[in-house]
Amino acid sequence: MKLVVFGPKRLGALLEDGSIVDLNLAYEALLAEEGVPGAKAKASAKVPTCLLAFIEEGEKGLKAAVKAIEYVKNGATKTACGQKLVYKGDKVKIHAPLPSLASRLAMAGANYFDHSAAMTTMMSGTPITTEELKKQHKEEGVAVWGFWKHARNVVSPGGTVTYPASTDRLDYEVEVAAVIGKKGKDIPEEEAMDHVYGYTIVLDMSKRSTIPPPPPTARRGMSGGLFLGKNFDTSVPMGPYLVTADEVGDPHKLKLGLNVNGEVRQDGSQEDMIRGYPFWINHVSNDMTLYPGDIICGGTCAGTAADTSPRGPDRKALPERFLKPGDAIEAWADKIGKLNVSVVAKE
Repeated sequence: MKLVVFGPKRLGALLEDGSIVDLNLAYEALLAEEGVPGAKAKASAKVPTCLLAFIEEGEKGLKAAVKAIEYVKNGATKTACGQKLVYKGDKVKIHAPLPSLASRLAMAGANYFDHSAAMTTMMSGTPITTEELKKQHKEEGVAVWGFWKHARNVVSPGGTVTYPASTDRLDYEVEVAAVIGKKGKDIPEEEAMDHVYGYTIVLDMSKRSTIPPPPPTARRGMSGGLFLGKNFDTSVPMGPYLVTADEVGDPHKLKLGLNVNGEVRQDGSQEDMIRGYPFWINHVSNDMTLYPGDIICGGTCAGTAADTSPRGPDRKALPERFLKPGDAIEAWADKIGKLNVSVVAKE
């Protein structure tokens, strides 16, 4: 099921023809037609309009949603009091499928072999192939690192990313994000995927340089402890849908990519992940409870501006491939959809 937050923050499901079913109202209308007492209250409990509350309902909510969808497919269009049950997808505002402002976004760092090899080559000046990195990982291991991004910086589909004044190198990274559906702590890897409710697309926008350069005793950029290079207003485009785990299947088989102004920049596969979602769910939940609505992002493939830009004499990446105000970004992932945003100058 492709869940979508639309209009005045209603919860819907995307149909094959691109239309959107208002799940709460459709289920209420179904119960009312069946003569169930308290249809409105029961629909609000089983299929709430809040995405997080719906996630917390788990299988019961999904089964009720399936009934609501079938009710609409069988011809229902309005409630008894005339409220619409289905909308054309291109006629309503689509919001990011962010479960809550309390959702935590854990980002896997350097988690693709091709991206890591390209970054190492560009940054060190010493070429290393993906095959060499895989051998190194097998024999010696590769450092585990990551960071957090903040829910308040999430941008909806069709929205804008504001170019930060503190950088002259704004980069893009397309990622597939796993949304947690079941509470857990110290989750074993073999049980980790049972905690995943579904998947969406996240863009990890990154400041690859800092203006002015950070002072040596108070680093502010990518390597700073606060990761300000990863966290700024509009740094987390997300969407367009939250696709349930059963519809996605094995997320480690998905293709994903990104275009800038129609030019293909990233075109990869989750099969190139260094560590899969079970590892990261186990790693992040060590001594810390994961809650429904928390998000684990799997990292990005090669093709970012940082890993494809030649270095100048000072070893700084040349600016041509980095984003600029006016650029249009389209990120995509198999079985999930396409996420479009644009870059605008800071006012």
